[in-house]
Amino acid sequence: MRKYTSLFILGLSILLFTVSCSDQTNTADVAINKDITRAAQGHSTQVNFQGQMVTLEARDMIGAAKAMDAESADAKDVMGINVALMGTEKEAQLLDVEFTMSDEPVENGMFIFGIETEDAKDLTLEMYDEEGFAMVANNKFEVTEGNNYKALNVESLGAGSYNFRLKDDAGKELNKVVTVSEKK
Repeated sequence: MRKYTSLFILGLSILLFTVSCSDQTNTADVAINKDITRAAQGHSTQVNFQGQMVTLEARDMIGAAKAMDAESADAKDVMGINVALMGTEKEAQLLDVEFTMSDEPVENGMFIFGIETEDAKDLTLEMYDEEGFAMVANNKFEVTEGNNYKALNVESLGAGSYNFRLKDDAGKELNKVVTVSEKK
């Protein structure tokens, strides 16, 4: 056990040293769809979500990626490694919500998903690139008891698969894969 602990500390030290020597900064551009801007001004939008028409209010619109500074991104990376190492413990900590999303790739720049919960809670949405290294979206929002529908603007993201994570304040989480297709 002591060897594993020493190996973990050595690996973590190497990772921190490598990341701290990097001069890269996260310069993600944030693009807001005109429809979202109108929604933020108090308008609502109706969308077809899995065969049913759903009304999305301004409070349900989640903006695109929020850029993080390099230091915060490094801290998130280290925390991600720690979480990955404690994976077996996480199985017992699944987020207690009913999550629905389309299995089809997102084609129109708007990823719509549903969350059904028995009680109101604050959730954090994180979205990472396919490799899990670059965070492309990070937002907090509130859901109420019952059905909640949310829309995430993914128009600025390139085609590919993204790891979508929802977390609550207690550390429980839900992970899904979202595929964004090329714009037509």
